[in-house]
Amino acid sequence: MSLSIGILTHSTNPRGGVMHGMALAEALCDAGHHATLIAPDETGSGFFRTPRCATWCIPAASVPDLPALVERRIDEIRDALRGQHFDVLHAQDPISANALADLVAEGQIPGFARTVHHLDHFFHPGVATRQTRGLTAATELFTVSQLWEDTLRTEYGQHAPVVGNGVDLTRFFPESGERDQEFRARYGLPWNARLVLSVGGIERRKNTLVLLEAFKVLYREQPDLHLVVAGGASLLDHSDYRRLFDEQVRSHGLAGAVTVTGTVADEDMPAFYRQSSVLAYPSKTEGFGLCPLEALACGIPVVVPAAPPFTEHLRPLEAFWCQPESPESLVCALRDALDARSAARFQVSGPATARRFDWGDVARRHLPAYRRLAAFPHAGVPASGVFSPCPK
Repeated sequence: MSLSIGILTHSTNPRGGVMHGMALAEALCDAGHHATLIAPDETGSGFFRTPRCATWCIPAASVPDLPALVERRIDEIRDALRGQHFDVLHAQDPISANALADLVAEGQIPGFARTVHHLDHFFHPGVATRQTRGLTAATELFTVSQLWEDTLRTEYGQHAPVVGNGVDLTRFFPESGERDQEFRARYGLPWNARLVLSVGGIERRKNTLVLLEAFKVLYREQPDLHLVVAGGASLLDHSDYRRLFDEQVRSHGLAGAVTVTGTVADEDMPAFYRQSSVLAYPSKTEGFGLCPLEALACGIPVVVPAAPPFTEHLRPLEAFWCQPESPESLVCALRDALDARSAARFQVSGPATARRFDWGDVARRHLPAYRRLAAFPHAGVPASGVFSPCPK
């Protein structure tokens, strides 16, 4: 039976949960279901790329304060969905989950699904309460790794089976494409440097300061290296941590050896991986870690923490391992990854590893819970033609 499924994300920007939701919606459509990707859109420009599924962008106001932003986004999503009908509504974050929980309380929908990618530590009590409600109010709960399945069971008493993640091998592969040719000129990167790539912006969770400390050591040994920090679109304010990073770059004389790109065009991400010598990914907290899979699919070595969730889905020789709190450990792992023999090995082993992670399998793991939700009697009216698609 074909299902109509609304996949909700908190933003149209390329963050992990948004990328997961988009890929899941595409895989569900490929399997014959009618999936719509739904998100508040502050800029009016739509999703970071055009997916192979229907989209619905909800007009959203710009709000600078995080607690007020959370409440405003919940209101915007809830009000837009009121009276709409899908067989299944599935939130990828606490903001959209709270909007759906409100609709359950109103009797508009009988229940909803939620995927927990990771949990943050919020000092504001209202935001922290919203995070907790966003998982405890869900009818069906999923997570992306055993680490977070265990956390949800022990800390919240919630059952959340692992659905995992995938990688799109039609987008991420080792062979150079058109975007590679002018890639370095487009981003002002030195043409003859070996690039050490970090993805996700400058954040405490991404451990960027420890990476910079390790890079400083390696740069003294190997002055042809260049650190590239790509991405970073976020609802959270990381400006204090960014100031610390910028101060360290200046004080260590690394201004000419470090490039911070900010948000990049999604179609350039495969070139970012292929043009780099290694992906440095020493994150303190991750739900799963999509970027290492994408980098491996493009045939480059990756450095990741020797801890869950990475140790759950990557085998010992499929990555280089570090202790994320130790710059010395990261230096050693990066030094090994930058060896020419590693580059040759990962051109073969990286894509082979990535082939284990298929979005079609991820989509199929959701279907038993989706069918349970679809069996509930639903309120509302058919959604077809009621909303406008996102800009293309």
